[in-house]
Amino acid sequence: EDLPEASFAGQQETYLNVRGDKQLIQSCKDCYASLFTDRAITYRTHHGFDHTEVALSIGIQQMIRSDRGSAGVMFTIDTETGFKDIILVNSNWGLGENVVQGTVSPDEYLVYKPTLEIEGTVPILRKHLGK
Repeated sequence: EDLPEASFAGQQETYLNVRGDKQLIQSCKDCYASLFTDRAITYRTHHGFDHTEVALSIGIQQMIRSDRGSAGVMFTIDTETGFKDIILVNSNWGLGENVVQGTVSPDEYLVYKPTLEIEGTVPILRKHLGK
């Protein structure tokens, strides 16, 4: 999704609550078509990317009940420093789409990877509760 010099986060469409094979196939086609929205084309042009060289893979996941837990995004490195021993988790109650779109102030957890497998340690370095 991201390169050192460009971020493509949120440029392609996301489809939730898709039911059945027909709706799944149509949602995949619509997702691929979102490579060619005005926003996506403008971004690639601005950053010098060839429109015929872009690729997209679609992740398909089973929906879970969003009223029973939280969801969000996880980064396997520190997004600000590039430090590789950190996991950054942003989440909120309900659908993770709200975190991705920036419509909520999410909870944020900073986890230190080397301590994940050491029994008796607390790997969470910092947590900040959103609003």
